[in-house]
Amino acid sequence: MSDNLANKEMTASFVRLDFLDALRFFAIIYVVVSHLILIPQPNLAIPEWIAPFLINGGDAGVSLFFVLSAFSLCYSMDKRSGEKMLLRNFYIRRFFRIAPLFYLLMLLYWIRDAFIFNVLHPVSEVLVNASLLFNLVPSCITGFVWASWAIGVIAVLYLIFPVIHKYIRNLYGALALFVASIMIAWSWSYFVKYYGVATGYLKADDVSFVWGFGFLQHLPVFVCGIAVYHLCFDYFSKTSQRSRQTYGVIFILAFVLFYGALLTESMQNIIWGKKILHGICFSLLVLGLGLKPFNFLVNDKTAYFGRASYSMYLFHPLLIFTIIPVYRQIYYIFPNEMLGYLISFFVTLAVLIPISFLSYKYIEQKGSAWGNRIISKN
Repeated sequence: MSDNLANKEMTASFVRLDFLDALRFFAIIYVVVSHLILIPQPNLAIPEWIAPFLINGGDAGVSLFFVLSAFSLCYSMDKRSGEKMLLRNFYIRRFFRIAPLFYLLMLLYWIRDAFIFNVLHPVSEVLVNASLLFNLVPSCITGFVWASWAIGVIAVLYLIFPVIHKYIRNLYGALALFVASIMIAWSWSYFVKYYGVATGYLKADDVSFVWGFGFLQHLPVFVCGIAVYHLCFDYFSKTSQRSRQTYGVIFILAFVLFYGALLTESMQNIIWGKKILHGICFSLLVLGLGLKPFNFLVNDKTAYFGRASYSMYLFHPLLIFTIIPVYRQIYYIFPNEMLGYLISFFVTLAVLIPISFLSYKYIEQKGSAWGNRIISKN
């Protein structure tokens, strides 16, 4: 779509928004960029001048995913508002969207950990992870599938989102919720750091994980996505195409400047902390590309790749870990740090993308189809 917000079809029925899918692709690429450096031990060497941009990708990419998730959920719920048994169907769609692939990765990691690392995950841990609500259990908050902590955070959002959507129906409500979510995140952070162990809620070893990966810490980032949704559809969708495009360029430029500032160490933890600042920053990017979807960024190819981003997200840590010897050999042949890293990155994508497309076609799409068949039977 050349102009997502101007397309009349958007206001009449549910259609995919290309700029959301394209941004999912950029988000997962940024996550891979970061994890490719950090997962190998010792880390892959990179030039110091580019390190802040590359290493920051894990946190930043996931924050972008969270903003996109909240925006997408608002859009989906509104476009399906006339559907019978909407609440039931919402949970069916969400479960079959994420569970089949996640369960496959759970099986792969259980086998890997048992036979390679001699680590047996007990039935209780498996069941907690399989519930998708492991973010609520401090000892299991990161999950045993690498990087799955974000799935645990998303699952809690799914659990409560229908309530949020019911009562937050405009921009003012979203902004009020954003302020409230910041207060909640601050309070939760304070409790975890200073009273988590004292009250018996946490073990000392769990504090840093719960502080970093707990849902409430990320709630303001999700609310940013809700606010952006209302800005797009309640305000900017009613303006002229020329005005939307002008505002889009302004927001994208503001994002570039803001994110550049966030890469400096002194900026990352002032006022609200890095996660909340990331939410605000990436809201500018989502809003900008929603209003002005530059074709070189938002097109059929980037949107198509973005649809497989969930598979790319879950498979990439396992792939990177598995082919660490390949990276070492690349760096041996190409001792220049930047060249060695770039070759390693493209080798990773050359393997990851085909795996992810197969996973998307035969697991993700099949899972969604199962959910839709259940919905259609009632």
